[in-house]
Amino acid sequence: MAGIPWQSTLQHKLGQQLLVPVDDAMGLARRYRELDAFRDYVAARLRLVVPACALIGVTAIACGLAPVMGLVGTRPVAALLGLLLAPVALLGSLFVLLLVFFSWLEERSLARTLGHRTGPREHKAARWIRKKLGADLGRLPRVPWLLAALFLAAPFAVLLRMTPVVGALVLVLLVAAPILFARLDR
Repeated sequence: MAGIPWQSTLQHKLGQQLLVPVDDAMGLARRYRELDAFRDYVAARLRLVVPACALIGVTAIACGLAPVMGLVGTRPVAALLGLLLAPVALLGSLFVLLLVFFSWLEERSLARTLGHRTGPREHKAARWIRKKLGADLGRLPRVPWLLAALFLAAPFAVLLRMTPVVGALVLVLLVAAPILFARLDR
């Protein structure tokens, strides 16, 4: 019995959305081990990288707690589901945030090594940030959008609904972190 063509295409695209970020992360780790320029760039900026990674850790913990906060107290089965989803949300958000952050650092390292930008024209928002805030964000990394929606956007929606102040504070810090990093990395 032949499969429906659109199902095969959907499965292929879904598989790509899930597996390509894993390949990207493995390649990033390999390049970090093998390329002195990238490793030296990160090592020279540890005073900026460590706080950014701490913020990523706090964000991942908040995303991991979101399913628990959203589902505990409703029904016993929902509470169990929330407890089971917590480590998945924690690890998934940690993976996405670290992948995007270190991909961005790799782009910055490459631009510094080559002495110029490596990507296409600057986006309007990045140009505004560079001119008004004095922070050159450089080329933005590829974002695994499906994983970001599953492991960041969905938990953040729950977090903002349950504890709006904490969610808003973490969100503001996440947006400000790369701008501050770029401003201090001159």
